[in-house]
Amino acid sequence: MAKEASNTNSSVTTKPPPSPSPLRNAKFFQANMRILVTGGAGFIGSHLVDRLMENEKNEVIVVDNYFTGSKDNLKKWIGHPRFELIRHDVTETLLVEVDQIYHLACPASPIFYKYNPVKTIKTNVIGTLNMLGLAKRVGARILLTSTSEVYGDPLMHPQDETYWGNVNPIGVRSCYDEESELLRL
Repeated sequence: MAKEASNTNSSVTTKPPPSPSPLRNAKFFQANMRILVTGGAGFIGSHLVDRLMENEKNEVIVVDNYFTGSKDNLKKWIGHPRFELIRHDVTETLLVEVDQIYHLACPASPIFYKYNPVKTIKTNVIGTLNMLGLAKRVGARILLTSTSEVYGDPLMHPQDETYWGNVNPIGVRSCYDEESELLRL
């Protein structure tokens, strides 16, 4: 409900603060969790961090190398006692103890595929293998994210869960598409 404050010269309309996310009480977002978010300085990752930090009992650790993300996306959490930001590349081993892993580290844009296709492959394959290994070692649950880019140029719209894609193995974005095929093995 908006309120209007009158002034002799102008009126100002203020909005109430946004209500907390309905996800904050979901079973998956349990309390007292140490949560790792790879790629947490990116657009989607930083918004996920905002939601995870709504639970006052969670500790959130963000790992990002800033290849596509920005530290500015997380500036409101820097210095918070339940937040830690680590500049780290997921292609290197990471030794942390966590309960959940959200693996969002992935340069998922044709701009980045063209700029550095080898980094794209290494991040998506080695980075994912490192996060799977970490999850296994510490007994954490892991959520691996991706994009529709892994399906290439689809022959059907929309794609259902049985669609395997139309991938060009020598195209510009093949460095992204083919890593997905490798990880399906």
